[in-house]
Amino acid sequence: MSWIDGFGNMPHDNRRTLVTELAESGAGDEVIMSIAGHVSRAMLSRYSHVRMEAKRRALGEIAARQRGARERRKEGSRASTAQQ
Repeated sequence: MSWIDGFGNMPHDNRRTLVTELAESGAGDEVIMSIAGHVSRAMLSRYSHVRMEAKRRALGEIAARQRGARERRKEGSRASTAQQ
């Protein structure tokens, strides 16, 4: 028989949520493993389920950094052309 709280959650549901939230917030594996009490990355991966929204957000951040870098390169090219 498994233990279920008054909201229909099992203890491992809460653990999975915590590990997922930590991973999505950018916490490193070692930190998450320490908090969750995991001794291996295999166990960590078993409990970590990165949600689609977090994946989209991470890819959006990378795209924004790349756009910023392109714009800085363009501005640098314009500045050096203007100096010539």
